[in-house]
Amino acid sequence: MDDLAAVAGDRAYFAQRAAEEQELALAAADDDAAEAHRRLQRAYLERACIGARVTELPEQLG
Repeated sequence: MDDLAAVAGDRAYFAQRAAEEQELALAAADDDAAEAHRRLQRAYLERACIGARVTELPEQLG
């Protein structure tokens, strides 16, 4: 799989997880659980928007 397809797959996965967390937030019986699901939903949505980013680790000296 090439890099572009992998990024698209990552975005689709995170978008799906965000949708699942939204459903769980709406169905949650208690406010704390609903808030936790909303936080997870936001994190997944942000990740879906960004996709996979390559981050280079700084070279450790010494």
